[in-house]
Amino acid sequence: MAPQLKLYTVLSYILIPIALFFAFLDIALLLSSLANPSSLILIFILACLVIYIFASFKFLKAGIEKEVAQTAKLKDWIKVNAYVSFFLCSLFFINAISILISSDVLLVKFIDEFLQSQPGIPKELTSALMLSLLKGVSVFLLITGIVGLIHIRTSLRLLKQYEYLFE
Repeated sequence: MAPQLKLYTVLSYILIPIALFFAFLDIALLLSSLANPSSLILIFILACLVIYIFASFKFLKAGIEKEVAQTAKLKDWIKVNAYVSFFLCSLFFINAISILISSDVLLVKFIDEFLQSQPGIPKELTSALMLSLLKGVSVFLLITGIVGLIHIRTSLRLLKQYEYLFE
């Protein structure tokens, strides 16, 4: 197995639990979008990432590993959702980097302003706890962004390389 394919396989297995998490989050957001229809674009973008991950995993397992012919429809699903996912992973990467390189003083200032603007927030949610959560989520999104960007780029290359598998 080529090194590129080994990396692609590892990244695919890393992305599966992330896709499951985002699928669960997407379903929860879908229910809340009844009250806020403007969040539907976020739901659509997250759904594209989930669809991309599972479609590319199917391409890996059935197409590349077993060399079973795949439908042109699967290729289209991968490509279209890859472009939207590339956008989302780029946003994850850029936002996470901007938060992680920002000073704690600046972040605490923004968190304090946010906490003051939200009535009814429990006292247990201190700015230190929120800063810790923000940094943890940022690390998760940074890793997701990097893995996603590398995976998408590799997927698009492999689609060209294994063009003969598509009917």
